[in-house]
Amino acid sequence: MKKFQFRLQVVLDIKEKLLEEKLVELSKVQRGLQDAVQKQKTLEGYQAEINQALLNVFQSGNDLDLVEVQRYKDFINKLIVDISNQKVVVQNITKLLEIKRKEVNEILKEKKVLEKLKENQQKKYYQEFERYERRELDDIASSRYARL
Repeated sequence: MKKFQFRLQVVLDIKEKLLEEKLVELSKVQRGLQDAVQKQKTLEGYQAEINQALLNVFQSGNDLDLVEVQRYKDFINKLIVDISNQKVVVQNITKLLEIKRKEVNEILKEKKVLEKLKENQQKKYYQEFERYERRELDDIASSRYARL
């Protein structure tokens, strides 16, 4: 009998390679999400520091410098816009991450189906091989018995 060969092995190999590529893409998106979240936290930290600094200016009891107060307010407004934009970026990356996860899961399912098919075909092949061997051994035994 011929050696077992899975007819769809090429497809299975392609799915494995595609899965590796999608996992790399997924990890890049996850890294991007972590960076975006970190940037958002940094901006929020800056905003808290500036709010505290402005509060200290008001509580200092000294004469208020309106130009300085206006600069603080302008910077706080800029930070609010930057934080808002960063939240949108985080949401978009989160959506992209979910899409990539679905792609990975889909390819993983396809790969598992092919592997299961290969396993079943291999099992059938070896069962057929064992049947063939038994027939051969029976034939040998029969021919020996007939000679006696």
